Amino acid sequence: MLLEIDPGLMIWTIITFFVLLVVLRLVVWKPLLAMLDERERRIRDALSGAERARHEAERTLVEYKETLSKTEVEARERIQRATEQAHQERERIVSESHHQANRLVEDAKAEIQHEKERAIQELRQTVGDLAIQAASKLLDENLDNARNRKIVDDFIRKLPGTSKN
Repeated sequence: MLLEIDPGLMIWTIITFFVLLVVLRLVVWKPLLAMLDERERRIRDALSGAERARHEAERTLVEYKETLSKTEVEARERIQRATEQAHQERERIVSESHHQANRLVEDAKAEIQHEKERAIQELRQTVGDLAIQAASKLLDENLDNARNRKIVDDFIRKLPGTSKN
């Protein structure tokens, strides 16, 4: 028995595919991008806050150095103690600022990655559900849900640029 190609079915499959792409673009893509843009904005604001804190720490350090220069009139012993204290405070402030900025950057990167993975998973789920519904209506027969999900997951894994584990 030879496998026959039904041109009508092929044309309807192509039409359904493009209709599905248009529906996905109109319904899913914009809200997903809006959500990602909002998340990026909040992370950018957090990074900006960390940068302001670092500038404030540097400004405080500059003010402290100016105060230290005014006290040079005092005795050398007192200047030496103040210089040592200023150095320790400077190191602590700079160290804390760097640690805080690095922590915020790492947290932001991890959150971006997590949100990206979650958004991709949601998109795959939605695409899969829509594809199953469309295919089910088109073929007028429905395989069981587990079989549908496996077919869609296999299809999504084979799409270029996806890396589902």
